[in-house]
Amino acid sequence: MDPDFYAKRTQKLLLSGYPLELSTFDCTVPDAPIVHWHWHDEVEFQYVLKGHVYVTCNEENLYVSEGDIIFVNQGVKHFITPSENDGGIVYCIVIHPSFILGYGQLELESKYISPVISSQALYCLHITKSNALYQQFLFSLNYLIALNTEHSTGYELLSKSYVLQLWKLIYDQLPTASPVPHTTARTANQDAYRVKQAILYIQEHFMDPVSLTDISDAILVSKSECCRCFKRVTGLSPIEYLMRYRIMESAKYMYRKTHESISEIAGIVGFNNTSYFNKVFKKTMGCTPTEYRQSLQEDQPKLP
Repeated sequence: MDPDFYAKRTQKLLLSGYPLELSTFDCTVPDAPIVHWHWHDEVEFQYVLKGHVYVTCNEENLYVSEGDIIFVNQGVKHFITPSENDGGIVYCIVIHPSFILGYGQLELESKYISPVISSQALYCLHITKSNALYQQFLFSLNYLIALNTEHSTGYELLSKSYVLQLWKLIYDQLPTASPVPHTTARTANQDAYRVKQAILYIQEHFMDPVSLTDISDAILVSKSECCRCFKRVTGLSPIEYLMRYRIMESAKYMYRKTHESISEIAGIVGFNNTSYFNKVFKKTMGCTPTEYRQSLQEDQPKLP
């Protein structure tokens, strides 16, 4: 397997606008494959449709039976191997965290998403039929599998509703923590509001020349405070976020198979220097714009 397979899959899912993917792992056939150690930016739900398999998360080896459900958190090393008997068939659903709430919901992300994906204790969950919440997990997961198998009209919207139900069940499994001090919560909410406004400004003006001063003025704070807010909420500086946003927009242009040259696309997304665009693109995407364009499959659908 391509060592960059999972990173490329994440990029493809994000660019598609629907970062959720359903696949089937069948290890009942002769010479069944082994899903080797890997990790990815998506969270994953696994449902054993038939038989038995071993799922290893970090150093924990789980014997997973027919009907069992596994949740694997973001960035957790895991792999699947057949059991010593007849193996099994597993549905695997990967979901990028950005899909759970949607772009820009920073207050809710900090309350419901970040605590789960940053939890060291909640690296995986094994939900068996004896679990009191099993039927609730199974109900939402079955509908999610059916929707992403049949692809009926509006399946993306309905899928999101079931993803939210599953996430609430996962969120409820978090170890009980001490209450967040009021001052800390207030600072986090203020940061989230400011960064959300700054991101809206970047989305509207990324094609134009944008400086740190422009971003900080847009949210009525000093440049240093703007940087601190961004770092606390996103882990990036405002300019780093701007550059990444521009690169993702440029990748969308290429994904749509437009006929513009690389230099034209660079200009469209706010770069006035093609060499610098190439440098930032490679740092962000792991390849040059030309290599990325060549790697796009001819049969990939265009974005609307």
